[in-house]
Amino acid sequence: MLESRFGISIKTLQNFEEILAEELREIGATDINIARRIVHCRGDLELVYKANYCLRTALRVLLPVAAFNIKKADDIYDKAKKIDWTEFLDVDQTFAIDPNVQSTLYQHGHYASLKLKDAIADVFTAKFQRRPNVDSESPDMLFHLHINEDSVSISLDSSGQSLNRRGYRMSGGVSPLNEVLAAGMVMSTGWDGSVDFYDPMCGSATLALEANMIAANIPAGYLRKEFGFMNWKNFEKPLWLEVKDQADSRIKKYEGNIYAIDNDPSQLRVAASNIKAADMQDDINLGLMDFFDLMPQSEKGMLLINPPYGERIEQQDINDLYKAIGDHLKKNWSGHTCWIISSNTSAVKSVGLKPSKKISLINGTFPCTLMRFDLYSGSHKEFVISKKS
Repeated sequence: MLESRFGISIKTLQNFEEILAEELREIGATDINIARRIVHCRGDLELVYKANYCLRTALRVLLPVAAFNIKKADDIYDKAKKIDWTEFLDVDQTFAIDPNVQSTLYQHGHYASLKLKDAIADVFTAKFQRRPNVDSESPDMLFHLHINEDSVSISLDSSGQSLNRRGYRMSGGVSPLNEVLAAGMVMSTGWDGSVDFYDPMCGSATLALEANMIAANIPAGYLRKEFGFMNWKNFEKPLWLEVKDQADSRIKKYEGNIYAIDNDPSQLRVAASNIKAADMQDDINLGLMDFFDLMPQSEKGMLLINPPYGERIEQQDINDLYKAIGDHLKKNWSGHTCWIISSNTSAVKSVGLKPSKKISLINGTFPCTLMRFDLYSGSHKEFVISKKS
C-alpha cells in the first residue's frame, strides 16, 4: 500500500505553519515544504503515527492518494476509476468523501464528491460484485477531495476526527477556543515553563490545559482512544504501541505554576470539568476571581488573555473594558509579559500600551491579532491566590 517513505500533508491554522514545520522536524520528517495552512513532508508509517499523537498544531494528517487534471466535470469519475481503491479500503468497511471544491467546472462540491464516490463503488463492484457503504458520520476511511479549477488531488485521512479533539473537553462553554489554536497561541508566545502562566479570563480553560500539556510533555493525542489509521489495512499495532510508549515516557510533572481564573461561575464549572477530564486538578490553579482582583504571584510571569471581542457588547463598554485591562496591567504587573488576542482593533487601542509583536490568527470566523505587551513599570500588590487551591 505504501512505500517505506512517502508524501505526507498536515493541515494547520493560519500562521502556525512555521511552528508545525518545527514540530515535524523534531519527530523526524524530511523534505519539509510550507504552504498556506498546510505543511508537506516525507516520512514513514511511524511518522504518521507520531504526527497524529504528538503534533500540537496539526489539524489533520493526510496521505496523498492521487493527483490529476480534468477538463470537464465528469473527468473525475474516469480518472478516479483507474485507481485501485481496494488497496486502501475493504469491501466491508465504510467510507466518506470530504470535498473542497473551488472550480468553475462545478456548481457545487456535492457533484464532484458523488462522482468520486461512484468511481470507488464501481471499482469494488467490478472486483467483488459488492461495494462498501458510505457513512458520512463515522466512516472507517475518510478521503479528502480538493479541486482547484482543473487540478484535482485526493488524500487519505489518517486522523479520523480532527486532531483538535484532544479528548478533555467535556463541555465547551461560551465560544471555546479551538484546542489547536490555543496550543499554537501558547507556542507563539515562546513560553517555556520557566515563569508562571496566567489564563485570567479562562472560560473553558483551554489555554491553561494546553500550556500544561506543553510544559509536562504530554502528547497532544494522549487522551484520544481512536485515530483514522487504526482502520487501515496495514495498521501495525505493535509499531503504534511503541510510538505511544516512547512519547508517553517523556511525560514529566511540571513544577511551575499555571493559573486559570474567571469571574463567571458557570464558565468555571466548565473549566473544572475539562481539567478533571484531563486529570490535571493538581496541575492547574483554578479560581473564581475577577481579573481586576488578580495580582502576580511572583516577580515574573506571562499572561495570555482572551477577553470579549465585543460582538455582544456596546463599543463604548468594550473600549472601557480594554482600558481597564491596560490600567490594571500597567499598575500591578511590572516585570511580566502579557499577550492579548482580539478581533476588536478599536478596543485594543484603549489598552494604552504599544504591542511589541503582532501575529494574525483566526478564531472561529473572527480574524484576530495576538499581541505582545511588555510591562516595565508599576508596583506589585500582595498575593491573593492560594497555591494549588
